Amino acid sequence: MEKFGVGQGVRREEDPRLLRGLGLFTNDVSLPDQAHAIMLRSPYAHAEIASIDTTAATAAPGVLGVYTGEDVEADNLGVPGMPAKWKRPDGKPMKYRPQPPLALGRVRYVGDPVALIVAETLNSARDAAELIEVDYRDLPAITSTENTIDANAPVVWEDSPDNISGQFQAGNAEAVEAAFASATRIIKRRFIISRVFAQYMEPRSAIGAYDEREGRYTLHADVQYPHRVRQLLAEKIFSIPEQALRVVARDVGGGFGTKGWQYPEHRLVLWATRKLGRPVKRNCERSEEVM
Repeated sequence: MEKFGVGQGVRREEDPRLLRGLGLFTNDVSLPDQAHAIMLRSPYAHAEIASIDTTAATAAPGVLGVYTGEDVEADNLGVPGMPAKWKRPDGKPMKYRPQPPLALGRVRYVGDPVALIVAETLNSARDAAELIEVDYRDLPAITSTENTIDANAPVVWEDSPDNISGQFQAGNAEAVEAAFASATRIIKRRFIISRVFAQYMEPRSAIGAYDEREGRYTLHADVQYPHRVRQLLAEKIFSIPEQALRVVARDVGGGFGTKGWQYPEHRLVLWATRKLGRPVKRNCERSEEVM
């Protein structure tokens, strides 16, 4: 094993290119006749969507399309499933809530996507987003993991009154109890752990293109596992053969596991590119990275 071996140091070959600024990231890519998309997100943590008026936004200069959850539902886009089949505390199967890429009827967290705006330029899309009128009916929300399962906590999903989707257990519970029972001293501490999210340098980016003659999609995205993303999008979202979708992952500016999955913008740019007949690019803002 002269070239590779367990415990053998491997020289990093990509560093000089990246240090000289010669990396090629998804947001560096621009396709001919490319349009730009942004998402309008909810300012509420929990609210009913009474109505969405996109009339003014649709008529705004440079706007190619404004879409809501109703449009996504009308086109029967699928949703990815939950790979981990856990159980609830009562032993029943876990409750998994498929989340569409655009909220339908209700928003359940600050930043929940409500509408997709596609325009000739990024600024035109941003201007149009400000013209969308959403009538929200504010609902009680959970703002801390500390009280998520309290008896009087607001219910996020109507048929899960305890706010527990599933419960993961591992190890030997009896052995742990025995160890505590025989311990000379037990120190008790209470830890409240909120959500943890990796902050990578490169915000998520996605470009969708569709070849009508070949019937094939292409997704340019900063993903860590392009084949996994391709499989999910082909099988679960669009119900097409994997060969009909190509996922191109170039340099990825950090991911730490969080870019191993597919995100709503992946579905939306592919969906929009076919509707509009031209490539659609969506680049997240830094503030959107935790959504």
